[in-house]
Amino acid sequence: MKKDADDKLENEPIFIGKIIEEELRRQERTITWLSRKIHCDRRNIYDIFSRTSIDTDLLYKLSIALNKDFFTCFSTNLQTTKS
Repeated sequence: MKKDADDKLENEPIFIGKIIEEELRRQERTITWLSRKIHCDRRNIYDIFSRTSIDTDLLYKLSIALNKDFFTCFSTNLQTTKS
């Protein structure tokens, strides 16, 4: 049975929370710093790190705070899935 693009997307999740956490660590920033930048409680940041999906508004805020376009993680994956 042939897999279509939808099956491929389901089997290759992007763990966006881990990507955000890695970027925060790479920049040597703290969880407290990030929580202040996006105006949320520190506990919510730990919740974000465990997510495999994320609201686009929150992803936008995180992209601005960390000066990194996290949307490219998804668009790059989409381009490779089409191949």
